[in-house]
This record gives sequence, C-alpha cells and structure tokens, in this order.
Amino acid sequence: MAKDLMMEEKDGAEAQLVGATPILIAHRGYSGRYPENTLLAYQAAYQHGARFMECDLQLTQDRVPVVHHDVSLMRMAGVDLDIRDTKVKQFKSMKATYAARFEDEFADNKFTTFRKMCKWLKQHPDVTMFVEIKQESIDRFGIPIFCDEVYRRIVKSGIETQCVIISFNPEVVEYVRKISSMQAGWVLPSWSEDTRAIADNLKPEFLFSSVKILPKNNDDVWKGAWRWALYNLDDVSSAVRMANRGFYYLETNQIGLLMNDKQLAENH
Repeated sequence: MAKDLMMEEKDGAEAQLVGATPILIAHRGYSGRYPENTLLAYQAAYQHGARFMECDLQLTQDRVPVVHHDVSLMRMAGVDLDIRDTKVKQFKSMKATYAARFEDEFADNKFTTFRKMCKWLKQHPDVTMFVEIKQESIDRFGIPIFCDEVYRRIVKSGIETQCVIISFNPEVVEYVRKISSMQAGWVLPSWSEDTRAIADNLKPEFLFSSVKILPKNNDDVWKGAWRWALYNLDDVSSAVRMANRGFYYLETNQIGLLMNDKQLAENH
C-alpha cells in the first residue's frame, strides 16, 4: 500500500487541476482496501474524508434489503448461494471476507443489512449515499416490492435527503418519482442515441457513466439538467483529467488514495 501511495502522490504532482475541485464518491465504500459494501468499508471511507458514497442493494428471500452487489454470495463469502434464495438471518450469520482479494485479513467482517446502513447514515448526517437497486432482485421480486421496501426503511430512518436512488433500470427512476420526492439517478448501460432519448425523457438528477463508454470529445457529452457522475477513477491523474473536462462527481474504489491528494481533497 505504501508503494501505491507514493505512485499516486507522484501522479498528483504531475496532473494539475485547472477546473473546479470534484466531489469524490466512495464506490462501495473504500472498496480498494476493505471488503466492499460492508460497514467497515464505509467507516474507512468516512475516516478518509469521503462524504459521498455508493452502495448496492439486493433482496433476500424474505424480502429484506441488504448491502451486496452480486446475486451470488461466492465472491464475498465463499458460499455458492443465490442471495435471493437466502434468508436474512443466514446472510447475517456469514462473514464478508472477500478472501480472493484479502485472504484472512478480514476473517471476522460481517455483512451489512440496509437497516444497519440506514442507522449509520442517521448518525452521519453529512453523508450522501447513492443507493443502487440491482437488476437481479428486480427480476425476482419486481420494482414495486423492492423499491417499497427500500423506501420504507429510508423513511423510517428519516434519511430521505441523504439518499439518492440509482439504477441501470430507467423504470426504477420513474417509480421513485411516483412514490417519493427523493432524488434519483440513471446508470447508463451504453452510450447511444437510444439511451440519450431515455435520459432526455427521464430527466434524472444524476446520470452515471462508466469512463469506458464516455466520448473523448466534450462536445459529444449530452447536455441536460442532470449532474454527471463518472466511475471508476482509481488514480489521481485520471481523476484530475476528468475534473479538468468539467465532470464534478467522480466515483472511485481508491477513496483513501485520492483523498490524500491535496487538489482533490479541497471540497471534502
């Protein structure tokens, strides 16, 4: 980690920020250093100065929203189970070690339910969380059941203004608009005229795009009332380059490394 940090600091010295200082979003928490989508990763991101974060939600068999990206528990827990066929009690009993990346460093790390995440957000009112509704659980349970459960938990915790619901599915944005006054964002599945037409119709507060599909020419970036958020920018030079292009929200797996750069930490 020390070697990586030195490399990032060198990159930061070479890449000079000329535009506005961007807002950095901790993708799945400090996922480059801790098991993603667990409270440990979000606590670490907060300690490094992040105040904007992103999490993924799936539904368990008993329709409880949990903070998890994959439909399978194999990568995070080493157990070949479909999370949609797993009850929340069993989910909470397993360990989120992500052993393939971290071996036994986080052997006692626990999974996080959305209820627990909401309690943490309530205790940290300066945090904004982008909450992604995953398609696999939409396919199983449907948008109304999934979104209603998520929204109920958010309202019960009193954190509506801290959460932005996002999804690759544009119908989620439409449904959130029907049931609430919360902000919503659409994650682009591709860059095409068809997706531009959907964006123009949806008019979400945020548009998320992978840097891999972003046009090289700024003139080709769609104009709208939305705010652009790009993912994932894991080194200082890339983040500064996108900020200099005018992109204000930048999502990263390496929130600790980027927040260490003085240019990128000014607004945090």
